[in-house]
Amino acid sequence: MGLDFNKIFGISARYPLKKDAYILFFAVQLVFAVAGWFVTAYFGADVVTAEGIIVPETLIPFLLYIIPITIVNWIVMAYLIPAYIDNSTYFGRAKAKNIKESFDVSRKRFLPLIGLGVILGLVMLACLGGVILTIIAVPVITSIEGITMLAVGGVWFFIGLIASVIIFFMTCISPVFCVLEKTGPLKSIKKSWKLVGKNKFNTFLFLLLFAVIYIVISFAGSMPEIIYYGLTGADQVTGVSVQGFVFMLIRTLFTTYLTLFMLASITVYYLSLKKGSD
Repeated sequence: MGLDFNKIFGISARYPLKKDAYILFFAVQLVFAVAGWFVTAYFGADVVTAEGIIVPETLIPFLLYIIPITIVNWIVMAYLIPAYIDNSTYFGRAKAKNIKESFDVSRKRFLPLIGLGVILGLVMLACLGGVILTIIAVPVITSIEGITMLAVGGVWFFIGLIASVIIFFMTCISPVFCVLEKTGPLKSIKKSWKLVGKNKFNTFLFLLLFAVIYIVISFAGSMPEIIYYGLTGADQVTGVSVQGFVFMLIRTLFTTYLTLFMLASITVYYLSLKKGSD
């Protein structure tokens, strides 16, 4: 089944420019971006010394602040995602939805989406657990136990990496099933696996084109910092500073666009597959 990728990515690229969608998401992300930037700028510069030694006195306060901020950000994201997936399905129609009208979907699909994220996260953690085993093995690398752990960890990581790529590929549209078809986490994974399984080549092309577009836009967002460092010859901005705040603001502008682009892309791709299979 041939798909019109120009149409898929054309719609997906325009959706983030929908003012009500962008402004709300940007405002929410800016709150977490400022909090994360301040904590990182205040503590991050002193966590690791110039010799690469971790300083517990600054690492612990840094983690005590940044971990709660990250967790709350994830929870808020999980609440916002269903609304944006639902809202993007109405984009371009005669009766387009205001983003606020889509939050009834968030209230209903918030917990199932959290469950889906936890399941996939645990599966990925199990697949890539060899990294942890390898790190543990490093201090005892001279012993038989250390060498054994390193070997097992290396094989585990290699096999797990392949498995995680396959799982990501086959479940890439499971969040859309969870939101739009109101299926539970396991059924969403099963439905995504089945639909992607019938459209492996199209899904490969979709993810490849998506990755290229995503990287190009991400690079554009990094250009102000690259130009600044290139012209001034300065090292990376650390600590609380005007330059650091400006760069954080620019990154948030671009990450907001990219997140909405990602949600719209997988939604429009799902709709295209469903339309072609009807």
